Amino acid sequence: MTTLGERFARALAAKDEEGVRAVTAPDVNFRAMTPGRFWEAASHEDLVDILFANWLEPSDEVVALVSVSDGEVSTRRHVTYRLHLRNADGDSLMEQQMYYDVVGDRISWARVMCSGFVRT
Repeated sequence: MTTLGERFARALAAKDEEGVRAVTAPDVNFRAMTPGRFWEAASHEDLVDILFANWLEPSDEVVALVSVSDGEVSTRRHVTYRLHLRNADGDSLMEQQMYYDVVGDRISWARVMCSGFVRT
């Protein structure tokens, strides 16, 4: 069975806004740290904007979801995923670690640490 964390990673890799909305609560409590900035979202609409207007721009091609792994830390879930990306600057990898809580069948709380785009 695919976990919500894996579904989130696959939706991100597919640049699938509806997929992200489907796995996150409308009032998701989201915070993240990328190499240059801290990010916060209080709704899945704000989260979609962060993911697809800021993190993965239209010119960023996701070549592959290289890996995805999901597990537990006591009552909290954890997913790690790595993307192979390509844009005008060349190829890169990006890895993110996300800790998340689930209410019902959606991610309600998430904290992400991002490696940034690391050139290959």
